[in-house]
Amino acid sequence: SSGINAEWPLRPGYLDARSLCAAEQVSRQWRDVVENGHLWRKLIIRNIGSKEIWARLGKRRGWINHVYKSVEFGPYYFKKLYTKIVQDLKMSNEMWGSGKPNLRKIDCASHDSKGVYCLQYDDRKIISGLRDNTIKVWDIDTLKNTMTLTGHTGSVLCMQYDERIIVTGSSDACIRIWDVKTGEHLQMLIHHCDAVLHLRFQNGIMVSCSKDRTIAVWSMNGTSPQNIVMKHVLVGHRAAVNVVDFDEKYIVSASGDRTIRVWSTQQCEFVRTLSGHTRGIACLQYHGNLVVSGSSDCSIKLWDIEVGAILRTLEGHEELVRCIRFDSRRIVSGAYDGKIKVWDLEAALDPRVPLGNICIRTISEHKGRVFRLQFDEFQIVSSSHDDTIVIFDFLSPHDYYSDIQANIDQSYQSMDAISDYEVEETFPAEHVYFNATFHSSSSSIGSLDEHS
Repeated sequence: SSGINAEWPLRPGYLDARSLCAAEQVSRQWRDVVENGHLWRKLIIRNIGSKEIWARLGKRRGWINHVYKSVEFGPYYFKKLYTKIVQDLKMSNEMWGSGKPNLRKIDCASHDSKGVYCLQYDDRKIISGLRDNTIKVWDIDTLKNTMTLTGHTGSVLCMQYDERIIVTGSSDACIRIWDVKTGEHLQMLIHHCDAVLHLRFQNGIMVSCSKDRTIAVWSMNGTSPQNIVMKHVLVGHRAAVNVVDFDEKYIVSASGDRTIRVWSTQQCEFVRTLSGHTRGIACLQYHGNLVVSGSSDCSIKLWDIEVGAILRTLEGHEELVRCIRFDSRRIVSGAYDGKIKVWDLEAALDPRVPLGNICIRTISEHKGRVFRLQFDEFQIVSSSHDDTIVIFDFLSPHDYYSDIQANIDQSYQSMDAISDYEVEETFPAEHVYFNATFHSSSSSIGSLDEHS
């Protein structure tokens, strides 16, 4: 050979795990390229950037900072770390199906009216809207209440926050804007003439809906939270509008009138109606061409938004399906029967799969109606009429990483024991997730809940 560059026909920075394993076996020189180029470390960094599940796992397990310390940790460390990450992901995936999740619970300790209607969380905090008219912020690690916001004169039925503001809707018919860091009340929006049941905001647009049967579209353009102006009112539902979701193409709304209505986001014009539920619709999520809805008829329906067709009906809950979320792999639903169900989305979209093979598991932990849930790759966070917030953690309790430090100074010969099969086949499908927390507002049905 005339040298490493002549031998190496591939772009080393773009090799996957299987290719790196194969390259290390070609020659000592190719192995040197893998080592000196820190290619295992670069592969992990690339996965962190392109797969949200890797970034979340790195933060949860604490290894993400090690990846950027190439001087302190040698090349063998990162090959071993890669195999441990793959094993961890595989086991956590299995935990969703048959493992026992680790449970952590917040007792919200409401004094009078008990119940947690809505929530949203991130890596540091949970923000919840309560039946006692307050918004409470909790540290997600200690589960301690760090801030309580007061101002609404009715139950807080829906909310969403981002890095700047919290937006809440209440049975007092008002929408309030708060500073997410300080809790300072910034603005009150008055338009709806009855309970604000749900709201969503993104990309300079907010959409709210109400028991008054209307949907309001607001402009949030500008640097100040005070620059929120109502632009359009959508009218057409014949009962309370319980939930809305939207993207740059469609606004999707669902109502107690048993229908889902689709509107164009830019023109705010009616597009079509999705009909099929036999009772009022309590919740939905919309992403891509898929709408998933839950109803008082105890069923979940999957819809193609472009043609209005029902793709699948899921049955299993015994009472009203109150909250629903999905990502690229799973649907998670909560109902008035107190149960949370996890469904296989891919199986649900395959008409050849029997209905009995779609529900992955049922969780019965809450002692009251499940009002709200949100989930990511490793956990479900849910709230209930029982005045609790429960975190179901599906991350494997096994410590896959404790022995890595001992392997840093191992020889190449010992690292050869990490086979192609072990690196890649233990978790062959590295699924691409879109974040289920992106649509992270919270639905509520004031007409059903307020008097229960």
